[in-house]
Amino acid sequence: MKKRFRIIITSLFFLFAASTVFALEEYVSDVYKQIDHAFSNKSESELNAILSKNQKDKYYYLMENYTQKKIRRLLIKEEYEFALEATVVVIENNLDNEQAVEMYAAISESYETQKSFEKEQEQKRQYEIAKLEKEKEDKREKVNKEYVSSKKADSDKTVYVSGKETKLTSYRWKAALGLADLGFITEAKNSLSILNYGISLDINYEYSLPTITAGLDLYGAFRFLSLSDSDSMLPLVADIEFAPKFALPAVSKNLFLRAGIGLLKAGKSDTAPLTETITGTFVTPLIGIEYERLMLGPLQIDVGVDWLAGHLLYDDVNFAMGGKINFAFIFAEMEKVKLTFNVGLRDKILLKESGIENRANAIIAIGVENVIR
Repeated sequence: MKKRFRIIITSLFFLFAASTVFALEEYVSDVYKQIDHAFSNKSESELNAILSKNQKDKYYYLMENYTQKKIRRLLIKEEYEFALEATVVVIENNLDNEQAVEMYAAISESYETQKSFEKEQEQKRQYEIAKLEKEKEDKREKVNKEYVSSKKADSDKTVYVSGKETKLTSYRWKAALGLADLGFITEAKNSLSILNYGISLDINYEYSLPTITAGLDLYGAFRFLSLSDSDSMLPLVADIEFAPKFALPAVSKNLFLRAGIGLLKAGKSDTAPLTETITGTFVTPLIGIEYERLMLGPLQIDVGVDWLAGHLLYDDVNFAMGGKINFAFIFAEMEKVKLTFNVGLRDKILLKESGIENRANAIIAIGVENVIR
């Protein structure tokens, strides 16, 4: 009987103890859930309310330990800011918690290290962004120099519509030295046919502005070697032009209007009586039109015509005009200049009382011009 009684008492004791433990676990578990919720919301005030409410509870140390465990998990995730706030809450609710104080110091140090690292990384990132933007801007400036941009009417997008024709520099120049300039003069009255050989120089310069391109043509040919018989020999034939010009890019960047002055000179000899009817000196204003840089495969063609208004000043000349065409072929290109082989034809026609005087010449020249990229 006694043995049976002891068993019953022992069973009741363990039953009571178990119910107490389960009750404790249920109570503390509920507080843990509240702490979890505060950490999920990262709410400093919510966490403080939970610990303050249970500060006098005999199981507060369990709640405090659980909170510190949650803080350590934040450190693993490198969520230092709320970890610091949560540690301050723990310290404020228990100033004797030395472990929490040490934890706060360690978190502060780690947080400062992280912020310093993040600042350094951000500076590097901003440097790389600035470097990339600088490279883009440099490329954009180069593109804007080399290409013409156009904005679509229905959007803000920029479309680059042309390229090689647009100059990297605002000027263009070229010069051609005529190593062989063969002149052929015919005159109707005496049925003259006169050949002369010489050299020439042709210089062209253009400067481009947004709305206009202005330039200058200089040309001089001096034919000093006569290939005709003594009766029709001209010791010197000269052809000189000075012609400012301009083009309107809105109309055509290659179509130029010219207005200048020209000189035709024929030196005569007393031993060549048939040349008497040749016009000796003809100074004339000139007005003309010229189309430059017409591309035909590898050939670059310049062509133009001029009205020689000087016929209004000479009684024996009723009308005068001139024309020219030049074919250029690039045979060498360097960084800043290119060399060209040129074949050109020029002609001046004088309609006189006595008939037509025609001055034609063929030119073979070596040219040089700046490179436009």
